[in-house]
Amino acid sequence: MRDRDRIRAALASAGLEGEFLDTERPGHAIHLAEDAGKRGIDAVVAIGGDGTVNEVVNGLMQLPASTRPAFGLVPDGTGNDYARTLGMRSGDLTAAAATLAKGSIRALDAGEVNGRYFANGLGLGFDGAVAEAAAKVRYLKGFPAYLVSVFRVLSTWKNFALTLEIDGRTVEGLAFLAAVSNGRTCGGGFVLNPDAVPDDGLFDICRLGNLTRGEALRHLPKALDGTHVGLPFTTLLRGREIRLTSDRPLTVHIDGNLVFGAGNPEPLVFKMHPRALRVIGNWA
Repeated sequence: MRDRDRIRAALASAGLEGEFLDTERPGHAIHLAEDAGKRGIDAVVAIGGDGTVNEVVNGLMQLPASTRPAFGLVPDGTGNDYARTLGMRSGDLTAAAATLAKGSIRALDAGEVNGRYFANGLGLGFDGAVAEAAAKVRYLKGFPAYLVSVFRVLSTWKNFALTLEIDGRTVEGLAFLAAVSNGRTCGGGFVLNPDAVPDDGLFDICRLGNLTRGEALRHLPKALDGTHVGLPFTTLLRGREIRLTSDRPLTVHIDGNLVFGAGNPEPLVFKMHPRALRVIGNWA
């Protein structure tokens, strides 16, 4: 665990006590979180980035709602998009500890896609390819790693044919990316769904159409503050039941965790779990 001693000190200074558990392999946090709930633990705190959040949430969602512990976060990862939803910043350990100590809880939605739960969102197409490239960057973390990866992926990127079914409505055509989310940001800070509300029981979907490389270079920076909304290639949708199919297997990131060969031949099928997670955050 990065920053172990600093994190322990910050939590102790805020008067927090708890059991520290180290993950030993991918997916281990799922089992640790589920086991904590079965032992009657009041709150489970993920220390890490969106990938760690995803594993802990998958563990918590195995439990009945009546015995599901609250979820907390110390953001210490690469993308930290879910931390933004919680009003938290990566690296500010004092603020994270103070938020946990205050213990303000809000019930937030959880998504499910093909049997896997997620807290913040999923990205398919260019978004997924960038997440895959960013995972291989060793000399940077956070937004700089994503920014470098954007240029690397864009040099060879080819758009894909997307069929998007939302509550009975169908949208088809060539696409640059598609993002399905509960939160406003994906990919380390891109505000793809600026109007997303994490407890409204609805997914927000951003589809960017058949952009050329030049158009992508010109317009992608607008997604950093949400001003891509209203551009002719941007489609924003909202719904509960979603089915997504592509013309070729693609890399998907689910809360930062990579899934390969998605969207074809098997579609991505989404299910909403309204207000399924009790989340400690800086809700002010």
